[in-house]
Amino acid sequence: MILPRFEYKKVQSIASAIALYKKHKGKVRYLAGGTDLVPLLKLRLATPAVVIDLKGIEELKTISRHGGWLAIGANVTLFDLKNDPAVKEYFPALYESLDATSCETLQMRGTIGGNILQDVRCLQYNKSMEWRTARGFCFKMGGKTCNVVPNAKTCFANYCSDNAPALITLSAKARLSGPGGERTIKLEKIFNGAGRRPFALEAGEILTRILIPLKKTKGAYEKLRVRDSMDYPLVGVAVSVADGKVRACVGGIGPEPRVYDLKSANDGAVNEAADKAYTDARPASNTVLSAAYRKKMVPVLLKRAVKKVMQGGK
Repeated sequence: MILPRFEYKKVQSIASAIALYKKHKGKVRYLAGGTDLVPLLKLRLATPAVVIDLKGIEELKTISRHGGWLAIGANVTLFDLKNDPAVKEYFPALYESLDATSCETLQMRGTIGGNILQDVRCLQYNKSMEWRTARGFCFKMGGKTCNVVPNAKTCFANYCSDNAPALITLSAKARLSGPGGERTIKLEKIFNGAGRRPFALEAGEILTRILIPLKKTKGAYEKLRVRDSMDYPLVGVAVSVADGKVRACVGGIGPEPRVYDLKSANDGAVNEAADKAYTDARPASNTVLSAAYRKKMVPVLLKRAVKKVMQGGK
């Protein structure tokens, strides 16, 4: 498909990007690796007047350690992050999620910031303009109802990042810069649970860094998918254990990841968390696998991930 017309701007600093955002009155999209945005542009699911390329901002490409944190620039590629020695040594859940993301070719292009801020996905939404016009626009596209759940006035699309659930289990924080200044929040606070606009970001904000407490953890990531490469998670479950505390996060089965802090790693606590995750999961028929099957797999993957960690996972 051919890209639509837009003005292209490449910047060298965060301040320049924000200034351009204000100059064009918000009719822009920020571009990082492009593996999410470019397909959206081709499908006319995003139609900005201006695309602001952030790849020229050197400070967003670095990984550093300071003050007990690993600071990851939002434009670090998934491949480079996966191969950073600290990630494999300290954060196995994150390493496994990065390794499970698409294929190495796209890992070399896609960025960690772009993976976190990718739009939600749905078989009724991620289609060509011609297909959507013939079908009728859904609620997310400005229509009056959801095409997956008739008469529903909410969006059931799925947030399909492999990496965000793993980062959430590691108590990661997000640093944001925008017209209103800079702020740092827990990564899970980025999500608002609304599939139509899934992120609780202020207008013009840029994700600049991800901060992870630099302590060794045990962890695992389990992913339900049809193919071993390329596929988005139909369910993704990350588990990390640090200082005896177990945290799990479920993604791919609704508009935001769901977090579970387990009381312990014994069978009772794991079963309780798995039952809660099963109850919370409300999938719709908007992927290549049935909603019922995906729901059943939530507790299966959660228990599998915990078992993997407690029986020798790194």
